[in-house]
Parts: sequence; C-alpha cells; structure tokens
Amino acid sequence: MGQAVKRCALALLLCLCATVVGAAPQRIHATYNMQKNGQQIAVVAETFTQTGKRYQIESDTKGVGIFALFDKGGIKLVSSGEVTRDGLRPLHFEHHRGSDPGKLVVADFDWDNNVLTLKYDGRTETAKLEPGTQDRLSLMYQFMFMPHKTRDLAFHMTNGRGIERYRYTAAGEEQLDLPAGTFKTLRYSRQHKNDGDGTEVWLARDKEHFPVRVVIDEKKGGKLEQTLTQLSFE
Repeated sequence: MGQAVKRCALALLLCLCATVVGAAPQRIHATYNMQKNGQQIAVVAETFTQTGKRYQIESDTKGVGIFALFDKGGIKLVSSGEVTRDGLRPLHFEHHRGSDPGKLVVADFDWDNNVLTLKYDGRTETAKLEPGTQDRLSLMYQFMFMPHKTRDLAFHMTNGRGIERYRYTAAGEEQLDLPAGTFKTLRYSRQHKNDGDGTEVWLARDKEHFPVRVVIDEKKGGKLEQTLTQLSFE
C-alpha cells in the first residue's frame, strides 16, 4: 500500500513538473524597433493571448519617419490556434498589407486531414501539412515551448505562400543590453538555404526563451534587425 501511494505521489509530482515546464504566460505584450542596414524603419507591436487551450497573436508594423510615407497602412499579422503539449498548433494565419484586400495572404491548417490551404494573389493552393508546422508569426512564439537542451531545433513554417523546413542550430550564449533591459540569451542560427535569407535569433533564458533580438541577412545583401524595446508578461 505504501509503495502504491509513493508511486501515485511521484506520478502526480512529475505531472505537476511537466505542467510548470510547459507553461507559458497568459498574455505577452512586446514592442520592437526594426532597422534596415542600421537605420530605423519601423516599430513592431505584438500581443500574445492564451485563453484556455486557445491562443491568438497579433503583430502590427508601422513605418517611422520618412518610411511612414510609404507605409500605406503598415503590415498586420494574425495567428490563431490551439495550445497543445507540443506547443502552438496554428489553425489560421493572415498577412495584411495596408487595407488592400488584394494583398491579403491566408493560410488555413486542417490537421485532421493534414492539408494546408494557401490563399494569395487571387489563387488557392493546397500542400501537405507537415507535423509541427508553424506560421510566420507563431514560429517565434513556439520557441517558448521547444526543448532548448538540444543543439538543433527543426520544424516547418509557412508564410501563406508556401511551406519550408527550418532548422536552427545553437550558436552559443550571450548577454545582451537592449532598450528593454539586460538579458542572458541563447543564440540560434539559421543558415542561408536555397538562396533564402539567413536568420539569427536570441532567446531570453529567464523570460521563457522569448525572442528579444532577431537579425535577418537577406539574400540580396541587406540586413534587417528587430530589437526588443518593451516586454510585459502576465
């Protein structure tokens, strides 16, 4: 009887530990400065909300200075879906560019039939929905749910126009002094592939591995940098 009680207590403890490890804040608000080749071009404001087993992320990018003249409404990304034991499971993704409905890009995730439906430029296409696929926005928040003891992090990602396999490799630990504060981070790197962009992302170790800096080396030679200026967890 005593052994049975101990086994039950151990099982309960393991479940509680797993819950704590996999837990994420119910609400996150973050703002970033975006620079292009060292010059600030935009401000990005993002909100992550988890209600029960559902989540929604919204990201708004607005041009600043002279770039606001060419912004024409900015860029809005929306991702919604489920929170599972493996992290975020997107169901719907939207990419808005200004108020022009002709530039709307949509991705719908049919996990029951493993079908990804992509709508853009007036066309509709389908593709095989690979396990663990993220959208362009949920990808960065998925880092909070992934095991960071492994050197490589791999998953598929869609931007609403196609699907591609992403692989990030651990590139060391760094302490960053940013406008939002000082963070001890893990740096992951995605190398150029198929003439695509290269990406580096810094994850704050004491903030649930939330991305605090992202640098994209564009295939055409430019550099985009997104740096955290404000962060609040609830």
